Amino acid sequence: MAHVHKLIVGRAVSNVVRVLGYTPSKPAAIVAVVVYLTCAVCFFWHVFKRRDWWALCLPIGSTAMGLGFILRVMLNNPAHQKRGPFVSEEILTACSPATFLAFNYIVHGRLLGKCMGKRHSFIPPNYVSWFFIFSDIFTFIVQAIGTAMFTKTSTLNTGKTVFQVGVILQSASYYIFFILYFLSWRSCRKEGIATGHEAWWKIYKLLGVSSFFITVRTIFRIAESCSDPGTAIRTREVYLYVFDTLPLFLAIVGYIFYWPGPYFDRDSIAEAVPMEKVSTSSV
Repeated sequence: MAHVHKLIVGRAVSNVVRVLGYTPSKPAAIVAVVVYLTCAVCFFWHVFKRRDWWALCLPIGSTAMGLGFILRVMLNNPAHQKRGPFVSEEILTACSPATFLAFNYIVHGRLLGKCMGKRHSFIPPNYVSWFFIFSDIFTFIVQAIGTAMFTKTSTLNTGKTVFQVGVILQSASYYIFFILYFLSWRSCRKEGIATGHEAWWKIYKLLGVSSFFITVRTIFRIAESCSDPGTAIRTREVYLYVFDTLPLFLAIVGYIFYWPGPYFDRDSIAEAVPMEKVSTSSV
């Protein structure tokens, strides 16, 4: 996405290779297509099997990522190295991961409401999910607006700034969420009711692993969007796959094997009463 502005600077600069500084790797893109579409099929299977409609954002996002890399496969061919496919590919691969973030927000809210108890959230669980989801939607729109402004030379620099702001705000939002995640974990462990062996802890830990890899990706995106044209992070494709595509895959693949749905109804301590409250009420 950070490369799009170079494509619009002048009509002479219309070749994707000149924009990126490299020819997109067809084998690497094909692997990404297979990986993300396979994930999408597995996620859709889980959603329809359990009727977990709340989780549709994950398979939809994974599908969009796969479609983005299909366009990237096309961009390996000089005949397809045009503005339309390139901008579409950048939008799909840069913005689709917002659905992965949204899925984690929902999972965390459900863990608090159904398993851990609302008392372990500094903000009501329902508000936590919706606040961050709307934040995700807002920052997605900001990035999309910035991308749209790339299409005109007169708004090019403004569009780049708007896009950078969207990336930074989205990242900051997730960092705040990650902090709340750790605070909820600390509160639950400190309370002493949970033994640490409850089934839902697997999902809580998986959520932490997923958030770590998403954080790696957000740091890369901030660095890429703020870097100057011609720097290694913008002209070597390996950085995209190592610090963006791979971390995002690692952030979601665990949900194939540990789908959160079944864990929400097991070993709940949501209605448990802390010992200090029991002692107080018995006096």
